[in-house]
Amino acid sequence: MNIYIKNGKLVFENKVERKDILINDHYIKKVDKKENFTQSEIKDCEVINANGCYIFPGIIDAHTHYLLKSRNSVTADDFYSGSLSAAFGGVTTFIDYIDDQQDKGMTFKESLQERKNEARDAVVDYSFHQVVTNYTDHIEKKLREVKDAGINNIKIFTTYRKEGYLIDDDKLFELFKLLRQQKLLPTVHAEDNKTIEKNEKKYKKEGKTDLKYHPEIRTDQAEKLAIKKMAELSKMVNLPLYIAHLSSKPGYNELKKQKEMGVKIYTETTPHYLLLNKEFLSREDGYFYFMTPPLRTKEDNKILWQGLKSDLIDVVATDHCSYNKKQKKMGNNNVFNTLPGIPGSETLLPLIYHFGLENELEIIDIVSKLSVNPAKIFGLYPGKGSLKENTDADLVIFDPKKNKKLNEIYLHSNAGYSPYSHLEVEGYPIATICRGNYVIKKGAYRGYRAYGRFLKAEQSSLFN
Repeated sequence: MNIYIKNGKLVFENKVERKDILINDHYIKKVDKKENFTQSEIKDCEVINANGCYIFPGIIDAHTHYLLKSRNSVTADDFYSGSLSAAFGGVTTFIDYIDDQQDKGMTFKESLQERKNEARDAVVDYSFHQVVTNYTDHIEKKLREVKDAGINNIKIFTTYRKEGYLIDDDKLFELFKLLRQQKLLPTVHAEDNKTIEKNEKKYKKEGKTDLKYHPEIRTDQAEKLAIKKMAELSKMVNLPLYIAHLSSKPGYNELKKQKEMGVKIYTETTPHYLLLNKEFLSREDGYFYFMTPPLRTKEDNKILWQGLKSDLIDVVATDHCSYNKKQKKMGNNNVFNTLPGIPGSETLLPLIYHFGLENELEIIDIVSKLSVNPAKIFGLYPGKGSLKENTDADLVIFDPKKNKKLNEIYLHSNAGYSPYSHLEVEGYPIATICRGNYVIKKGAYRGYRAYGRFLKAEQSSLFN
């Protein structure tokens, strides 16, 4: 498909300029001022007048859980519905997770192939994080194989010991040394397990099982302690570190402290930690706002916005993990039984654009957090996350004046509810183009199942 987009305001990595874009087949062929395009160049193109609109590089949701099989349940969104929902919000690439199946006799390479098979229905492009929960024999070889296959990072947990996710400290140190040797980036779910298990025992004994106790059980101090521990370990082996879904002021302050001490620590947060707070857990439908780490306070919201503004927080992703209404209600408002996770991919860009501007982010900052930075960190740049010539034509045409209520009736996740249904935003995507083809056009689906492709990641920019 050949497309000529004129009169748009293009948001580059460090500037906003009014230029036109020529797309040939799957690639950005030319980016220039209107007068520098010839009639022969645009002769056979579909012409789009983007006057009054921004042109963003495709949004990257760097933290999703589509078709997650956990706790005897499967998420409501599989790779088709999840990626379709994401595309309506301007997402052209998502990064999901590969389970550690070493205990089932599978190598990381075999698990990757299984996950690629599951993801083949995706409507936009994708990459993966490799989860590691066991330090087993021949792990060095297994890690090398997964890197050669196009995965540039691994996910580890500092909690969920009883679920089998936690790696012992001595083995974790050995793992970090291997990651440094192979230049694989550790991404970390940071909550201190000892603190949480102690609180779980106490609250169960006292019969405090309501959802409102979630922030008291999985405390902000648990996040702080885990970040401190991981940062110290990272510094010992001179390894960059990426903290997933930062949720709290104490966690943020520890992050800032470690960065000032020279630790190569980077982090993401999510829209729900920026815009929701623990008061939602006391509602009758509190299960719709239940995730891990838990929601915090309005003060935590505020400090995380400051972190984005000051560039101490590098990425905003969603941790999209959608269960439907029936699944969420099954826990009977019990903090120990309710399935954790909420939908979010579709509302990522609209929320961060609208409320980002309210919190004094520049438009360049927003695109950096949602596209440029995740592309660089996870080895997809400049093919993704840029508007450079001869790169994938992943674009979002964004109307800054388009108003939309974020009610579930206007959204497309199979969750069937929206944790942001009380919000209305100004600014919304009107077209999503992935590799030169429309996925969304004028608010309607124009893509097709299995269009998305697996992206082999290069080395993370954090090792440069």
